[in-house]
Amino acid sequence: MFVFQVCFSQSREEKNARCTKTNNLSEIQRLSHFPFSETSTVKLVSFKNKNIGIVGDELQEHIDSIKLKEDKFNPLLYNEVATLDSLKINKLTDIIYNYTYKKKPYSIRAATCYMPRNAIFFIDNNNNIIAYIEICFGCDAYRASAKEINIGEYCNEKYEMIKSIFKDCKIEYGITMLE
Repeated sequence: MFVFQVCFSQSREEKNARCTKTNNLSEIQRLSHFPFSETSTVKLVSFKNKNIGIVGDELQEHIDSIKLKEDKFNPLLYNEVATLDSLKINKLTDIIYNYTYKKKPYSIRAATCYMPRNAIFFIDNNNNIIAYIEICFGCDAYRASAKEINIGEYCNEKYEMIKSIFKDCKIEYGITMLE
């Protein structure tokens, strides 16, 4: 009977922690949230260290140096760049705003590292970077340019769902290859 209870608890915990579409915000509602509300273009990037050091440090330093709403997006600074079309923006906002836990899980996986290799940039009509989300897919963690910018409530598959958008856009570094 004890074995049954342990198995039942684990399966219930896993089931509750899975990403489920729990909200039904429309595309218009999702796009009304900052930074999407002020964005004309969404760019996905990968960034590989150019010097020997801790992976991800150079990306963090680069992003920290960006002056939001002043600095132009320069694709030459990144290893790979992809521009999201409206269908992929719709998919991204759907994941961020509509997917959460089915029920509150009993435990949450803790971040084990932070070595970001990828980012999402939000660009205005003048090619200025207005916001960003820096992402480490290795440990399912992120850093954003403002408190109101996030990837929604964490659930086990959310980072994999976002990662699939990067894959669809042919971004490889940080997604399918790490070195």
